[in-house]
Amino acid sequence: MYRLAALTILICFSLSCQNYSTGLQQSVAHADETAATGALRTIATAQQTYALSNSGNYGTFQQLSESGYLDSRFNAENPVIKDYVLSVEVGQDSEGPFFRCKADPSDNKAGRHFYIDQSRMLRVNATQPAKASDPPAQP
Repeated sequence: MYRLAALTILICFSLSCQNYSTGLQQSVAHADETAATGALRTIATAQQTYALSNSGNYGTFQQLSESGYLDSRFNAENPVIKDYVLSVEVGQDSEGPFFRCKADPSDNKAGRHFYIDQSRMLRVNATQPAKASDPPAQP
């Protein structure tokens, strides 16, 4: 009888620890995603401001940082923010100047992929790098 009670308590404790661990991992992943999407929104604002004083052209991370529109965390080709690698592409096409910025999980980490461009619409893809045709991220 006591063995059954002890076994029941041990199983309940084990399940509680497992649920706690899973919840903690999900919380960390959510915090990482929040940091990544916040960074993308900050970058979009910096791009808009940079373009106002640069003939409508957008800047690289280094240009945005050196001009004071982004802080030093972004002064790299591919800065990393909370387990997300950021990338930016700037250029000009038939519609004019553009920027495309992505946040992808680093080093085989699980997580969603995010995208933003001059439309300022944040987009998300659960399985692969996000692009302009992906659905908008839910707030």
